[in-house]
Amino acid sequence: MVENKIYVHFQGKIKGFVSKKLTEIGTWNKMNGQLHPDIMRFWQSFMRRFPRISVFFIGLSFLFSVWACIPFAKKFDLVIQNGFIIDGTGNPWFKADIGIREGRIVRIGFIDDKQGKKIINAQDLIVSPGFIDVHTHCDRGIVRIPTVDNYVYQGATSVIGGNCGGHPFPLKELFKKIEDQGIALNFGCLVGHNTIRREVMEMKMKAPSAEEMESMKSLIYQEMEVGALGFSTGLSYLPGAYSEKDELVELASVVTSFGGVYATHLRDQGLYITEAIEEAIEIGETNNIPVLISHIKLADDVVWYELERITEPVEKARKRGVEVTLDQYPYTATSSGFGSSFPSWAFEGGNENFLKRLENEENYAKIKSYVIKRRLTSTKGINKPETIYIANSRKFPEYIGKNLQKILLSQGKEPTIENTADLIIEIQKNGGASGVFFQMNEKDVEGLMRLPYTMHGSDGGIQEKGRGVPHPRNYGTFPRVISHYVRKQGVISLEEAIRKMTSFPAQTFGLKGRGMLQEGFFADITIFDKNQFEDKATFSAPHQYSQGLHYVIVNGELVLEKGEHTGKLPGMILYRMD
Repeated sequence: MVENKIYVHFQGKIKGFVSKKLTEIGTWNKMNGQLHPDIMRFWQSFMRRFPRISVFFIGLSFLFSVWACIPFAKKFDLVIQNGFIIDGTGNPWFKADIGIREGRIVRIGFIDDKQGKKIINAQDLIVSPGFIDVHTHCDRGIVRIPTVDNYVYQGATSVIGGNCGGHPFPLKELFKKIEDQGIALNFGCLVGHNTIRREVMEMKMKAPSAEEMESMKSLIYQEMEVGALGFSTGLSYLPGAYSEKDELVELASVVTSFGGVYATHLRDQGLYITEAIEEAIEIGETNNIPVLISHIKLADDVVWYELERITEPVEKARKRGVEVTLDQYPYTATSSGFGSSFPSWAFEGGNENFLKRLENEENYAKIKSYVIKRRLTSTKGINKPETIYIANSRKFPEYIGKNLQKILLSQGKEPTIENTADLIIEIQKNGGASGVFFQMNEKDVEGLMRLPYTMHGSDGGIQEKGRGVPHPRNYGTFPRVISHYVRKQGVISLEEAIRKMTSFPAQTFGLKGRGMLQEGFFADITIFDKNQFEDKATFSAPHQYSQGLHYVIVNGELVLEKGEHTGKLPGMILYRMD
């Protein structure tokens, strides 16, 4: 009787103490308030076989019970096992498991599969940080399509919007809408100069007054204060093209105290690209802020193969201590609205004034001459009407997917340069169109990609599958880098490509806790087959998702599982960090 009382007494004491301790380490069964059944069976069997056991051995059995419970602990919400880890630093791959808990990476090393609530077997797959797209226009459609499918299927886990001088104003409202409904990926945004200038000065082709300058600076401050990542310009778009360097230097000064970035669509990407880069560098250097030159390219065949026009001013600045970086998409065609083919003065005062100017014969001739020089002239004998395609047009849906030469022939007209210029003007008169323009050389694309200070970015936006014939970069940027430029052409290594998609962008934008696979970092992870990961989108059939992508994890949640979008919306706003 005494021994039985001892058994009952110590069993109760031990069970209570064990329950308290094991609750702390996650091994206590919260559903029924008991220890793991295997432990209980062991304990009861042991006590039946040794009814005269001493208190000393009871204590030993207690210690053994605690130790035996640990392997059954579900320490991680998700465990990724057996993968080849490329951590984003540029270092070679290594083999390890990754444990994720509460949205963060908490362990990298060997992990027993019994410790994970969910297990991903990444055998023979690459496990990398989620890709960060530094140059997108996702701000335009992210509320309408929060699943951001065309980026998820590229392996992206974060996107930066507000590029090329345009952003939704005010940002506070956009951020609230996104946080209220949720998004699949993480989203950060820049303040767009064109947006701010239009708010204050509309489409005036003049320098701002002192009052207008202060109003613009105040609006930029307002947007930076709510968490914008920096200041962007689009100097070949309107009304940004009306601004002089001094205006931009003063406006960018607002960003300095916030630690933001200056990202710019250059004033020129052809014959005067060096001068345009030097202007961008001066704006950043004067204000002691990093400079990111957007979608870098030699976009005129008169300067093909002359990469020194880009590298010389950039590397001189970097030697002086100016942080100048580049981003690039892996294609030889650009995409923009047809309005970029026209002289900026033609649109002064708005579209109504543009239409009136076209009625004047002299103005029409000047505008047409500019369009020919800007879009239809080649020093390499290239047939330009054949290289310009309509991506989307409300007024002329029958033009979508066709080049200008084919459109003219369908109208019974000769595809001459003169007729092509008239067609471009006619399209713009009727609401414009977005186009795809083949302007670059493949060797230049490869040369720019090799530069250590070049990142990858799509210059794309959120797409509704099947709508229009957009540039394939919207669907294929990141898989194309890995399939074409890493695996097939060997332009850069896989580790370097991933660095340019992950830690380098995070470093540039100050995205703390992202861009690398490290303990304590957010669990933004992309898992793919390095031999199968490939873009399927083409210029003629762009609405195609990549293949070979297995999983995309955003803040610890599976957004893509076994190649299928889960519909989850775990993304966060990437606010500027002080």
